[in-house]
Amino acid sequence: MAQLFEVTLADGTVMKGNSFLVENGKANLVFITGMQEYSKRYSGMAEWMNGKGINVWVLDHLGQGENAASVEDQQKWPVGAFDKIVEGLHLTIELAKKNGLPTTQAGHSMGSFMTQARLERYPLDAKNTLIIGSNGGQAGLMKMGYRIACMLVNKKNWDKPNKFITNLSMGGYVKSVKNHKTDLDWLSYDEDNVKAYAADPYCGHPNTSGFWKEFLKGMRLIWTKNEMSKVSKDERILISSGEEDPVGQCGKGVKWLEAEYKKLGVKDVQLKLYPHMRHEIHNEKDHETVYQDWLNFILG
Repeated sequence: MAQLFEVTLADGTVMKGNSFLVENGKANLVFITGMQEYSKRYSGMAEWMNGKGINVWVLDHLGQGENAASVEDQQKWPVGAFDKIVEGLHLTIELAKKNGLPTTQAGHSMGSFMTQARLERYPLDAKNTLIIGSNGGQAGLMKMGYRIACMLVNKKNWDKPNKFITNLSMGGYVKSVKNHKTDLDWLSYDEDNVKAYAADPYCGHPNTSGFWKEFLKGMRLIWTKNEMSKVSKDERILISSGEEDPVGQCGKGVKWLEAEYKKLGVKDVQLKLYPHMRHEIHNEKDHETVYQDWLNFILG
């Protein structure tokens, strides 16, 4: 069963999530979710991992799940949110490690970008790193997006949805699926998963102006040479993505990320691309194959 946990940042901000723990565990998995979703959405994955002896902590982003004041009050970010979430992720790893077990940190989608930032800011705080549904190689595009956000975002519209930046950033995902039935088909081939996401009151809330400014502020840095050079050569990294995931440019972006880590001299970098899978590989019909690959990496 899910148990609420929390970590307190240096500035006093409290971040929450849900843990799924077992007796006599073999290892730990610290997970951070994607955009417009929440930690309890990973209950099925966590319970599967529990059955294999893995303790799981799933951290909610600020403005999502346990960290949102209400269902209606989601996707609202304070100033400095990107950095705060990366710090919260690091603190969750430190919390998990208290049991003395080897710890893997995994991040999906937006969480994968915080995971990349964590590799740069807190090297080797986890034994293994699992990057899921991610992307790479678009530093220039992120800088341009941040400049646009700086021009459009102000105190008056900070907590209001920003359709223009949202469409600019995510509109291509919808178009990536030919003859799509819904605007969410890019998430996965599994129609039941898409329907469940659409029906979930905690999923799909519109991104606010303040969210976009702070998110792009963080994103403009993670793929720069200066930041990527901070990644330790002793990291062990698995990049895991669907071949038809538009977030990862259908493999192009994650292949770039794999190549860059190898150029930096990281000793153990692996890439696993899954055919006939889109963004949420862990929610496709063949998700247990994905889970097993993650488990092999966690215990490797």
